[in-house]
Amino acid sequence: MSLSSALVRTAAARFTRMGSFGLVVTVLLLSSLQVVAHAEGAQSSKQGAKQGSKHGGKGGTGTKARKVSVRGTLASLPPIVQPGLSPAAPSDNGSLVATFTPADPGRKVTLERRTARGWKAVTTSTEDSWGSAAFSPAAGTYRARTTTGGRTWVTGSVTSTRWSPQFEDTFSGTALDTTVWNDQKREHESVYAPRTCARVDPSARRVGEGVLHLGVALDPARAGLPCDYTSTRTSGTSPYLLNSQVATEHTRFFRHGIVAARIKPQRAKGMHSGLWLLPSGTKYTDGVPAAGAEIDVMEFFGENGRDNETIGSHIHYYEAGWDKISLGDTFKDARQVLGKNRSWWDEFHVFSVEWTPTEYIFRVDGREYYRETGAVSQADQYLVLSNLTSDWELHELTADEFSDTAQVDWVRVFDASSQESVRVTRGRKVARKSA
Repeated sequence: MSLSSALVRTAAARFTRMGSFGLVVTVLLLSSLQVVAHAEGAQSSKQGAKQGSKHGGKGGTGTKARKVSVRGTLASLPPIVQPGLSPAAPSDNGSLVATFTPADPGRKVTLERRTARGWKAVTTSTEDSWGSAAFSPAAGTYRARTTTGGRTWVTGSVTSTRWSPQFEDTFSGTALDTTVWNDQKREHESVYAPRTCARVDPSARRVGEGVLHLGVALDPARAGLPCDYTSTRTSGTSPYLLNSQVATEHTRFFRHGIVAARIKPQRAKGMHSGLWLLPSGTKYTDGVPAAGAEIDVMEFFGENGRDNETIGSHIHYYEAGWDKISLGDTFKDARQVLGKNRSWWDEFHVFSVEWTPTEYIFRVDGREYYRETGAVSQADQYLVLSNLTSDWELHELTADEFSDTAQVDWVRVFDASSQESVRVTRGRKVARKSA
């Protein structure tokens, strides 16, 4: 994401509540609670970007490894698991995500609820290539189990509850709610990550069919005029363009919480869509990320022709002289949430960050792919949704792609941390082999 050259590098003061004009939601979270099950070899969990690569793959490798030991994790989360092809109303039931490592895709997972008479099976699902199975049950205490080769593994237990978001927009109707969102003024920037051929304009986005469409368009005010651009990667000539970039910079601010949005990214190369947060006032303190950082929950850069596209998540802050410090990466493991023979632009997925006073946890449909303890902001920050054309990617953009949009189904912010229970065990034999 780029910043206006008019921004002043001043200290980000501790912001106060803004009275009737604006709302500051200040949330003090506990770090993700690690509830460790009492079992042989039990240990606390810290899932990270490398987790997916450690799972057993297809063709029985997961099953073979399960003859030795399995690590089962059950995470209790807000309703941030909702893949699908079409827009859908959000739920208030919590999400439970069971993950078994090594993975055994297609293996049945049973969710059990604690009752006065003991544990009772309530529903089943199957492991995906991540080794995960997701559930959305009523409030209660649950555990998950799976059986492979005559051995059963059971996770520790967690409690699921109903969730009430502190902020929500489902983009119903035919217009953006401008009492919440504003189109950020960004015109022909030429400082960091320049967009010298683009400006933000509301005509590039629209609301309809239950979603916010974030698009890119030709700029009618400069029709037929060439724009020369140069970046560290390439240079060339482009028509002048309009970008989409809406934010809550004047109305809603958040300090810690779980920020989530259900998004179907654009397919077009040459533009990139994103969900991110910026510090109130868009001000930074050199070398002090705690005073405010750019938190890129999700960015997607379009189809690359190699069928390995994935999403990026980053934290950026600045040293003196606009020297940018960046943490994060693009994460290939995130592709494991995609449906069979589908790409990111075919489906909606929920992208989220759990932002606590000590860390960021990035997830897609409840599956964690990146955890970062550095550069944690302690400042009030606002939400941004965008679809942008930076100079470095303009050479990829063609006229037939201008109709493509990123679609945002809903945005929600929750004020409580997740809970996670982990058990590592060799498994116990059962009377007869289960499927």
